[in-house]
Amino acid sequence: MNDHWQPKANRATPLRWAIWFAFLVTWSVALLVPDPIGWLLQHKPNSLEPPQQTTFLMAKTLHVTAYALAAILTGWLRAPGSWRWVLLVFWFLHADATEVGQRFVPGRTGSLRDVALDHCGLLIGVALSWRWWRAEPCVARVAPPEA
Repeated sequence: MNDHWQPKANRATPLRWAIWFAFLVTWSVALLVPDPIGWLLQHKPNSLEPPQQTTFLMAKTLHVTAYALAAILTGWLRAPGSWRWVLLVFWFLHADATEVGQRFVPGRTGSLRDVALDHCGLLIGVALSWRWWRAEPCVARVAPPEA
């Protein structure tokens, strides 16, 4: 049997790119607004008084989780092999740049610890979605034309 392999069209569908881009914009804005934790605490129920350490852990968990999701979404794009890795490098640089940017936002501080947590999140995301990262771009198997 003579099988032919043909690249599948629309490896990275426009919908996947739209979701990826929406996440990028939302997360970037969330990282660069003044004091988001303070805003959340102002809008919490009066009966809820989380300790300072709890809010700290929640914020750091959010950093790791958001960057893990960024890596997962990037793998899910199914962009051609080398482009997936370029996009991952973009996210590593994004983590660095937003921490630098936070130094100029009232109520925010950039920190190397957060950069390290962001990078850990990216690595966790790649590990969780490794199947998408190591896979070749979508390939469809096409039967040869009947003669």
